[in-house]
Amino acid sequence: MSAIKLVNNVPASNVPTVEFRLFQGNNQIARIGVHAGGQASIPTTTNYQVQAFTSMGDFSLTSNTLSFNATSATLIAQVLTEGGIYDFRLVQSSGSQPSALVCENTWRNPVQFTITQPGSPVQIVTVVDEHNNTSVSTAQQWQCYAIANGITTQTVTLTNPNGAITITPDNNDENYILTVS
Repeated sequence: MSAIKLVNNVPASNVPTVEFRLFQGNNQIARIGVHAGGQASIPTTTNYQVQAFTSMGDFSLTSNTLSFNATSATLIAQVLTEGGIYDFRLVQSSGSQPSALVCENTWRNPVQFTITQPGSPVQIVTVVDEHNNTSVSTAQQWQCYAIANGITTQTVTLTNPNGAITITPDNNDENYILTVS
């Protein structure tokens, strides 16, 4: 399985823990503290599980769970009636945008889509208003910054799902540098 490594090369005497924030598109997929001299691995995969939640009056509705391995899909939340019973379903169809999951709500109330990647800490929650849709990026491109001793580093971009992002002290001043490898 692919994984991005977040490496802390800042001595404990400077900062005992550095917080890394990793994004894929507009979605934060990791916010993790890494101790001095340590590292964390964030799995990168195209395996997804999606479930939707909404309400109907005083009732909360939960859809079925979809599991798939794709970087492009349309996920449609629908309320159907069968024999006088309401059925809240999540249906998958082919993707309409490259490198994106399009979450579509056909119901009259907002729908919350919860997207996870099994075996990873990734959980993306997005709410789509009635009769609307939104896109969640699945592009194999990540942005990362770190916070060390209250100082935020520059943001770096990584396109390798097996890459590493390392924080080190900047010897010229009291700043920190992120490098991608």
